[in-house]
Amino acid sequence: MEIQGATALVTGASRRIGRALALALASNGCGVAIHYHTSQAEALETKAQVRERGVDGEVVQADLANSNECDRLWKEAVDAMGATPNILVNNASFFARARLDDVSADAFDHAIAVNVRAPMLLAQAMNRDLAPDGVGKIFNINDRRQVYRSRFTYAISNTALTGMTKALAVSLAPRIQVNELRLGVIMPLSDDSTDDVPSYSSRTLGPARRTGTLEEVSQAVISVIGNDYINGASISVDGGLSAID
Repeated sequence: MEIQGATALVTGASRRIGRALALALASNGCGVAIHYHTSQAEALETKAQVRERGVDGEVVQADLANSNECDRLWKEAVDAMGATPNILVNNASFFARARLDDVSADAFDHAIAVNVRAPMLLAQAMNRDLAPDGVGKIFNINDRRQVYRSRFTYAISNTALTGMTKALAVSLAPRIQVNELRLGVIMPLSDDSTDDVPSYSSRTLGPARRTGTLEEVSQAVISVIGNDYINGASISVDGGLSAID
């Protein structure tokens, strides 16, 4: 699939990984709908940087925990961009620290809604609205480490997202390919480059003995967009950590 002239929707695109992916797509000639929940100022900055690259960039707000807002998000992205997105990057996620004994039903439902249900609803919308002869790409951004004792709902939703990636890949083939990126420690941890870099153990860093960069995550996505035979894959961008688990 050609990136030049394509249209993308990137969720959670106001900062860090989402912003980096939006800018990488824009640098390759793809217009980008930039989703945010509460970080409007940052989203507008992403929009400005996208447009500096000579393509259209539009901002769309939605609370992905609300299924009705997921539908609105998609429709507003289509209207704002003047085209149906044929690249969807599900980057937004809800991350909460809570052990099993502290998890409420509402907290569990919220994590599943944002981290699993929203990507599914947006994938449905893409499949529904793409032209009959259209092709598309979906990327689900996930965590390499999927089991956290102190982040129970996050762990459950990560595992569910991996399973859903495979189910979507089968359901939407052959015209839409769906893949997952499982990320290791990616720096910087915030958009403030002056933040102190925390120290990590060799076990956390893995064989690469360093953290990954936003550019390396972006390179992985751009590479996979150009390959129409990669589908249903969990692609590790983790410096080899997955090899020693």
